[in-house]
Amino acid sequence: MDTVTTDRLVLRRFTEADAPALLPMMSDAQVNRFLPYFPHLCVEDTRSYLEQNFLRWYRAADAGGRRADGLPLDMHCAICRKRGDDEAGALLGFVSIDAQGEACDMGYALTREAQGHGYATEAVAAMLMEARRAGYPFVTATHDELNAASGRVMERCGMTYRYSYRECWQPKDLEVVFKLYQIDFAPDVPTYPGYWDRYPQHWV
Repeated sequence: MDTVTTDRLVLRRFTEADAPALLPMMSDAQVNRFLPYFPHLCVEDTRSYLEQNFLRWYRAADAGGRRADGLPLDMHCAICRKRGDDEAGALLGFVSIDAQGEACDMGYALTREAQGHGYATEAVAAMLMEARRAGYPFVTATHDELNAASGRVMERCGMTYRYSYRECWQPKDLEVVFKLYQIDFAPDVPTYPGYWDRYPQHWV
C-alpha cells in the first residue's frame, strides 16, 4: 500500500525506528483497555510488536506475496499528523487490515491525546477507500460493546452493524461482547459468518 494523505493525516508504513515514538501509546493502560495486547513495558516490546504486526508483512508484500485470497498483505499503516508540505509528522497511532484471516478485519488505535478529534474516522475512511481500490469485496471490524466510540467511527465510515457475539477474549482472558460491523464493496456479499459460527452466544 502506498503512502496516503488526507486533509490532516498521512498514512505510511512503519519502520523499526518508530518503536520509541510508538511506545508511549502502546504502554498507556487507558488506550490499551480495548486492544488485544497487554501494555508494553519497554521499547523492545514495541519493536517486537512492530515486527509481528507490520514489518514482516511489508517484507512479504515487497517479495511478491499476497494473502491466500490474492489480496494485499501490506494494508498496515502508521497514522501521522500531516505537515504543511504533506510529509508525515507526529505519530498518532495505527490502522490496519488483517493479513491472514477470512474476515478482512480492520483494527485501529490512537494515542490518548489524538482521540476525540476525528482522526480515527479520517484514517479509517482512507483505509477503506484503499481496500476498495485494492479489490477487497468487504471489510469487517469489531468493537467491545463498552467502547461505543469505536462503533461510531465505523458507522461514520459507512460500515453497518451485523451481529453481536460473546467471546472469551485472548490474550487477556476476559468475557467480552463484541459487535461486528461490515462494509461491502462487491454486490451480494454475505455478512461474514465466522464469529457467528465460532461462538455459540450470538445475536442480532
